[in-house]
Amino acid sequence: MRFCTSCGAQADAQQRFCENCGAPLTEPVPVSVPQPVPDSNVPRMDADSGAVRSGVPAPGFSERCNDPEILRGLQKNQKAGAVFAVFLIPLPLIGFVIYGIVSDKMPISQAFFTGAAISAVFLVCMLLSKVSAAAKQPYEAVVTDKKSCIRTHNRDENDCYTEYKIKVQTTDGRKKTIVETDRSRALAWHYLKIGDRFRYHPKFAFPYELYDKSAARCLYCVVCQTENPTEADRCRKCGVPLLK
Repeated sequence: MRFCTSCGAQADAQQRFCENCGAPLTEPVPVSVPQPVPDSNVPRMDADSGAVRSGVPAPGFSERCNDPEILRGLQKNQKAGAVFAVFLIPLPLIGFVIYGIVSDKMPISQAFFTGAAISAVFLVCMLLSKVSAAAKQPYEAVVTDKKSCIRTHNRDENDCYTEYKIKVQTTDGRKKTIVETDRSRALAWHYLKIGDRFRYHPKFAFPYELYDKSAARCLYCVVCQTENPTEADRCRKCGVPLLK
């Protein structure tokens, strides 16, 4: 159905002239509707996976836990730690033997056994650390509470430090406590908030992975613990993929 542009009378689609005033009827000009221009600052969702293409992670746990690049980075760190231990463990023995040779204050035999004992303690501590790390199991949990308090070392008021405790409950109902101090970097304390759902990966240098990373202030590299923007895909320091 059309209308005459001269008099406004109604006309059929087949008519070429208006029956009321005789004016020629023209074809209606289609009106183009402007399409909205996508804002580059608004994250776009991937239709297949639901991941945010702009880089901000969508809620969900990452599938990169067994990424070959991440595993190679972890193995590299483990090798570096093993090399460091190889040089560290015999140092007390070597140092005390040298001291016994150049000094008259300690017999060489006593220096040897003292250095050997300290080196043995280093070795036992390293082995216990490896056994403890191997015994840890991954879990999924929710943060239920966070508390901090001032502690003293050996009741020395001049040697104080802050202890941070994060209470969590696993999906199978177990209760765990994550303990950190201000003498370390206390990364979990700053990363996990009450109500956060997360996974614990014991094989990683930074073992905590948030379910909703879009609300996180940063993404920690699981290999070198470097802070990265949530939009980043790789660690800015070591270059391995981030858990996204």
